[in-house]
This record gives sequence, structure tokens and C-alpha cells, in this order.
Amino acid sequence: MDAEADPPQNPITRHKCLACYKQYKKKEHLIEHMKTSYHSVHQPRCGVCQKHCKSFESLREHLTGPLPRGICSKIFSQQGCQLCLALFDSPGSLIGHRETCRLSAPTCPGTSALPYIDSQFDCQDSSDENHAGEGPGGAVAIDCEMVGGGSDGSLELCARVCLVDEDERLIFHTYVQPEIPVTNYRYDITGLTEEHLKNAIPLKKVREKLLQILQNGESIGKVRLDGGKARLLVGHDLAHDLDCLKMNYPDHMLRDTAKYRPLMKTNLVSHSLKYLTRTYLGLA
Repeated sequence: MDAEADPPQNPITRHKCLACYKQYKKKEHLIEHMKTSYHSVHQPRCGVCQKHCKSFESLREHLTGPLPRGICSKIFSQQGCQLCLALFDSPGSLIGHRETCRLSAPTCPGTSALPYIDSQFDCQDSSDENHAGEGPGGAVAIDCEMVGGGSDGSLELCARVCLVDEDERLIFHTYVQPEIPVTNYRYDITGLTEEHLKNAIPLKKVREKLLQILQNGESIGKVRLDGGKARLLVGHDLAHDLDCLKMNYPDHMLRDTAKYRPLMKTNLVSHSLKYLTRTYLGLA
């Protein structure tokens, strides 16, 4: 008598996330994943398979990394932009896009090229009134140069502040006189010397001018409530810059590239500003 045939085994049902394609044995695990993954339209997505990635770094690995997905890598190599990772329908469209996507490095203003503001003048003279006056909010980007204070030069002291608008036009620049003596100018990094800070503006006046530009004529209560005409403040590691300036600005008015999830590593650690500008702007 023939042995009875083994009953057919039911295949294990896998529950797939439609955004990142992760699979789970139990539906409750998929639900928990959806609650904590924060998938959104702002996340980079593969133009071939439409997979969501946590960051552009993850998307780049998905398309061009050591172990890329085969079909995605093949199509991207023929139709994709290596800089912004966008996908195009035709070679002509890709060529046209590359001409505008390859941003040329802007002329980086040197220490001597930016306008110098003597402390005897009103701090308002350092800004472009056409761009810093009242009007639509928009956004401004800030960058600060830090020198060292304290006996070992490890204290972070703001010595230079620069603001640019959305068109990369300089609207404010000045050197800052720290509240305590500078013991390390960090010249190799900042390019600053004692001469630059000899007639620099006190930190308090610089802070007042920055708030005047950012608030854009709005009361601080209005800014904290819904922003109004106040300007968004863009930067990298803004908490550090604002701490060194001893300045407060509402969290909902900040846009920090160090905390923007699509620009972070897969373990949600921030990339350096140098890496971000090289990877996404093509600047050396």
C-alpha cells in the first residue's frame, strides 16, 4: 500500500509595507512599523520601484551602492541623474537636466571680501534694506564662525555672523565681539585673527539686529503663535549657533538640515555640512 502523501503546506503569509517594502510575519508587527517609521511624501523615493528610503544616502545605496537592486540600478544608470538621483524618460531630458543640476560653486566670500562693520556705526548699516525690511516672510540662512575661549580654548564663542536670503544674496554680515576674552582664534578653520575683532560689534547688539531681521516687524507673541510675517531660519545644527548667540527663536520657525530626516543617516545621525554640500549641491 502506497504511503499517504503529505498534506500540502500553506505558504506563510507575509505582510508587506507598501512604502519601504519591509515584510513581517504578523500583521501587528506591520502596524507597529507603520506607527514608528514616519513614512511621508518628503522621504526620497526610488523612481523605478517607488520604494521609500529613510534618507538620500539610503536611496543612493539602493541605486548605486555595493549591492544595488538589479533592475533599479540598470535603469538608473541609463536614465538617472547621479547628483539629485532623479529619473528621466529620455536621454535628452537627462542631458538638459544635468546642465542645470550641476551647480557651479558660488564665489565664497573671503574674510576681507565681506563688508566690515565698524562698531562706531549703527549695526543696521550692515544689512541690505531692500531685503531686510518689512515684507513677505520667506526664509534666511545663517552661518556662524566660532572661536575659542577659556583657559584651553574649548569654549565656543561666536565671532562672525552671516545671513543670506533665498536667492543667496548677502543681507547681513558682521564680526562679533565675544563677551569673554578669546584665547584661540582657530585661524586654520575660521580665517579670523585678533585684527578682525578689534572693532567688532558687541554680541548683544548683533543679537538684537538678528532678531529684528528675523521677526520682520512682527511682535514676538505673533511669531511664537503662528509666525506671521516673520522669517524662517535655516541652518545646520541651529541649536549650537543659537546657543552661542544666546538667542531664542521659536522651534516652528527653524529649519535645521542636521535634523531633517531625509538628510540624516539611516541610524538618524546627522551628516556633516561638508558632506551635505558635496553630495547634494556638488560643491567641493
